[in-house]
Amino acid sequence: MVTILDATCRVVIREGAHRLRMASVAREAGVSKALVHYYFPTRQDLLRAAFEFSETRWEELVATELDALDNGRARLTRSLAACIDSTPPHGEYRALWTAMWTGLHGDDELGPVVRSHYRAWIDVLGERIREGQADGSVAEQVDPSGAAFRLAALTDGLDSILYLGLAEPPDTHEALEAAIALELDP
Repeated sequence: MVTILDATCRVVIREGAHRLRMASVAREAGVSKALVHYYFPTRQDLLRAAFEFSETRWEELVATELDALDNGRARLTRSLAACIDSTPPHGEYRALWTAMWTGLHGDDELGPVVRSHYRAWIDVLGERIREGQADGSVAEQVDPSGAAFRLAALTDGLDSILYLGLAEPPDTHEALEAAIALELDP
């Protein structure tokens, strides 16, 4: 099943979520279309599972990077920086997210799944800000929820600018660091 989900992610990155076909996934995975349908009866089931699969892998990747950091601000900064990191494996996840967002925006079944994950992401950022407040790396007067929302939105914008080739990674990382300073050191 992991082979099918990996293949689905590659196909979504290459062709977009809206153009995903079970036959393309089967070909990419080197399995029969019947096997794909056995595990995932519908295209929606496959997309949902691939999205959840990629989210779990992303969270595991970032979690290992955060383990070595000693305060909430550093964990927040790395979490956000990972979202605009174009190097492997981060870049593949960014590309997948872009394809999923673009293809699932108006999808009544999968759109809520993507939105739910995004809200959870903002909550995680808010928790990292609260950790920073507890360890003294973030000013106490910062509103964790508001700052998390604004930083998530900024990071999405920076990622889009990178994706479109309108800026280079050093410029976007500099902008992110400046925004973090403005939000966390009022």
